[in-house]
Amino acid sequence: MASSAGQRPPITEGVAEVMVKDIKSNEGKSVTSEVPLAFQTSGRPPVDTAELGDTRKQIVMFLGFAAVVLVVLLGVWWVA
Repeated sequence: MASSAGQRPPITEGVAEVMVKDIKSNEGKSVTSEVPLAFQTSGRPPVDTAELGDTRKQIVMFLGFAAVVLVVLLGVWWVA
């Protein structure tokens, strides 16, 4: 019987076994099966590795250009 504090009574072993059997018999069959977040693609397109490589190349080129500009500015400042 539930107490006035709102706690549930303990589950007997028979009830626990029935719950486990019910869960195991329905695993992977329902629409609400859990999918790890890394494998969910709804709402975003999958990542294209070629496009990702182009993005990395652009970032490296930008950082290289920024480093060259920084070296030139430091050289001009050093000379002046």
